[in-house]
Amino acid sequence: MTKTESERCTDLDLGFTVGLGMPFDETVEWAASEGFDFVEVLLDGPYARERIADRRESMRTTLTDTGVDLIVHLPFAVDPGSPFTPVREGVVDELIAGMELAATLDAENVVFHPSSDAWDLGWSEAECREFVHRSLDELVPAAHEHGLTPCLENIVSSYYDVTTFPELLERYPDASMTFDTSHALLAGMDESGMAEFCRDHADRIDHLHLVDTRTGDEHLPVGMGRIDFTTVFDGLAAASWSGTATLEVGTEDYDTIALGKRHVEKVNRTI
Repeated sequence: MTKTESERCTDLDLGFTVGLGMPFDETVEWAASEGFDFVEVLLDGPYARERIADRRESMRTTLTDTGVDLIVHLPFAVDPGSPFTPVREGVVDELIAGMELAATLDAENVVFHPSSDAWDLGWSEAECREFVHRSLDELVPAAHEHGLTPCLENIVSSYYDVTTFPELLERYPDASMTFDTSHALLAGMDESGMAEFCRDHADRIDHLHLVDTRTGDEHLPVGMGRIDFTTVFDGLAAASWSGTATLEVGTEDYDTIALGKRHVEKVNRTI
């Protein structure tokens, strides 16, 4: 690789999501053997916080022994934007407890959704945004208190999809962003728009969810859908971006995950 090509590459650490049916130790050991830098674990289902609380020491040992880092995705099937105060407060308590677990596992980034599932006929958009803000007012500083970078994710059908996300970044200068490619596409942003967004907000994007799709939010590995990742990576490279990037895939097949990794590496080499 020439110096010019090297300068154009993004400086990313690459990982993948641990599927709910994937055994942790085996998966982390495989990740290390394939040259992945980290794995991302969603604290739900078999990996819900209460289910793995007594496994944290063994999990941390596996991560340390393999040299694989960890990113934690807090559960998204809870509603931090609930209009009902006891519900919202309970969600905040659970997400902060997830942060505490993430910290004990030596995670650096914690991903969560700035979302509201409030009934759109009963609550105005302004009210729902305020419900989200009330939770984020606690969650963003709580992440920092636990030594974690709060990486808020752009999602679909939210009061803060990618088109309005700059408003959220402005409101929370201590928060970072998880930029999700599939969610951006489904919110109406094409690849050129993604590249422009990444150039403009590179200093606030600490984490990527590299998700390909053909239709809907399919969670395909890079190279298996219709997203032009070369264009997206051009925007990242133009801003000399560095950070972590997860193949947020809906498969537990190691070969398919490895293929996604090769596609990312090829794109990153050729921009």
